[in-house]
Amino acid sequence: MSYQVLARKYRPQQFDEIVAQEHVTRTLKNALKSGRVSSGYLFTGPRGTGKTTTARILAKALNCIDGPTPTPCGKCPSCKEIIASSSLDVLEIDAASNTGVDDIRTLRENVRYLPTSGKKRIYIIDEVHRLSGSAFDALLKTLEEPPPHVVFIFATTEPFKVPETIRSRTQRYDFHRVSVGNLSEHLKKIAESEKIEIDDGALFMVARKADGSVRDGMSLLDQMSAYAGEKITAQSVIEALGLIDRQFYFDYIAAIAAKDASLALEMIKKLVDSGIEIPEFCQGLADHFRHLLILQNAREPEKLLELSESEMESFQKQVDYFTSGDLLRMIKIITDMTIDLKSGIDPRLLLETNTLKLATMESTVLFEDILAHLSESEGIEDESEIESDLFGTPATSKPAPVHPTPENSPEPAPPPDPISIPGEVRAINLPMVQNSWPNYIESLKRSNPMLAALLAMAEIREVRDNVITAVFYNAGGTSKQVVEKPHYMSIISESLRDFFKTNLKVKFEVDLNKKNNIAPKASPQPEKLDTEKLLAEDDRLRNIVERFDGEVVGRKKVED
Repeated sequence: MSYQVLARKYRPQQFDEIVAQEHVTRTLKNALKSGRVSSGYLFTGPRGTGKTTTARILAKALNCIDGPTPTPCGKCPSCKEIIASSSLDVLEIDAASNTGVDDIRTLRENVRYLPTSGKKRIYIIDEVHRLSGSAFDALLKTLEEPPPHVVFIFATTEPFKVPETIRSRTQRYDFHRVSVGNLSEHLKKIAESEKIEIDDGALFMVARKADGSVRDGMSLLDQMSAYAGEKITAQSVIEALGLIDRQFYFDYIAAIAAKDASLALEMIKKLVDSGIEIPEFCQGLADHFRHLLILQNAREPEKLLELSESEMESFQKQVDYFTSGDLLRMIKIITDMTIDLKSGIDPRLLLETNTLKLATMESTVLFEDILAHLSESEGIEDESEIESDLFGTPATSKPAPVHPTPENSPEPAPPPDPISIPGEVRAINLPMVQNSWPNYIESLKRSNPMLAALLAMAEIREVRDNVITAVFYNAGGTSKQVVEKPHYMSIISESLRDFFKTNLKVKFEVDLNKKNNIAPKASPQPEKLDTEKLLAEDDRLRNIVERFDGEVVGRKKVED
C-alpha cells in the first residue's frame, strides 16, 4: 500500500475532530439537530483551518443514512462515497480553474436534477472569490431561489472579494487562525500515534512555522519525520526548515543594548554567510521587539504572546533593556528598512547601516522625567532663578547692564554660590553596564585600587531605572559592609557618573547560596591581615589609628 501523507491520513471525519473551530462546529451541529439547514453557506478564513474539511463533514451529515445528523456514521454507502470523493451528489468545484460564466451556466443546468442516492445535492465551490463578475451574476438567481434539494457551500480565504449580493444570500462562518498552543497539542497527538519522538521545543517551532494552518503543520511534521527519523529535535527543525535560531535574536538584541556595534556587525556577517534571507530576519527582529513591547505594557502578556516557558523566561531577562519609546523607534527603523529592501539597494548594506543606527541610538527620555530630575536635584530652591536648556545644561547668561552708582553707595553684594546643575538624563541598561564594567573597574583602579578590587568581586545582576544591583557571593558580607560606607558610596556614585556620563545609583546585595566565581581583574584581592597583632607590634601605627578614629584595611609595599 502506498504511503499516505499525514494531512490526508488524519483529516477530520467528525465535527468534534475539527481543531479550534468550536464556534463553527457548534452552530452547524445545532442547526442539523433542529433541522434548520440553510441553502447556502460561506466559509471564510486563513488557509488550512478546516473550511473544505468542514464542508465535506456537513455534506456527510446531510446525506448520511441517519441524516440530517450532527454525527454522520461514516459507514453507510453515502458517507463512504463522500470520503472517497466519488459521490455523484457531492460536487467539489475549484473556482480557480472554473472561473467563466459558461461553467456557472452548466452548473445552473445541473442543479435541477434530483440527487441519485443521497437526500441533498451539494455543491462545494472552493476559492469562490476567483469567479469572474459575470459568473457571480449568473449564479445569483440560482442562489437566491435554489431548488429544495440543493445546498451551496462556498469556501474562500478572501471574503471581501465576494460580492455583497452573494454574501447576503448565505450564512457566513469565519474560521479562525489556530493558535500555536492548540496546533502543537494536535501535532503532539499525531506524533504519538505515528510513534515519532519530538521534543516540545521542536513542536513549538513547527507550529509557529505553520502560521495557524493545521494542514501546513502536518505537512511540516511529515517533512521533519523524513529528515530526522524517529527523533526530532529543535536543532533538526532549524536545519531542515532553514529557520533562524531564536537565540540568535537574543544575542543580537544583547549586542544592540550594550551598544556593541562591532559584535552586532560580526553577527550580521554570520547571518549573511549562513544564507538566511535578510527580509526574513527583519520580520523576526520586528516580532522580537513586539514581544518586548507587549511584556512591558500588557497586564497578561502570556495571553497575547505564543511563547514556550523557556522563551518567556529569556524575554523576561531582556524586558528592561529598552524603554517603550525605544522599542517603538526600533520597530519603526525595521519597518522602514523592510520597505527600502524592495527598492533594489543591497540588502546587506541596509542591514549593516540600520544595525549601526540601532546600536548608537540614544535612549528615549520623557519630558516629565526631565522635569522630575530637575526638581529633585540638590541646590535648586527656586526654578525661576535657573536658566537652562531642556537637558539641564546651563544656558549662556547675558551680561547684566551696568548702571552708574553714587560714590557713597554700599558695595554690591557678593555673587551667590553656584548652583549645581544635574547631569545628563540618559537611560542605562544591563548589557551596557555588564559590557563596560571591566573598563569602569580599570578607571577606578587608578584613583582607588582597594575599592576597585572589592567592586571587581561583585557581579552585576540587574539594572532598572538607572539603579545598578551588584551582588557579592558567599563570603562577600564583609566586602558589602566596606563599600557601603558613606565615604566609599560617594566615591562610587561620582565615578559612575563620570564614567557613564549620567546619574546612576548602586545598591549591593549578598547571595549566600552561590559561590563567587568571579576573579578580580582590576587588582589582586586585598591581603588578609591580623590587625590586632599589627597594632600591638607597631605603636606608631596604633597612635595614628586612634588619633584619626580609623581602621587598617590593607597593606601596600612601597618601592624604594
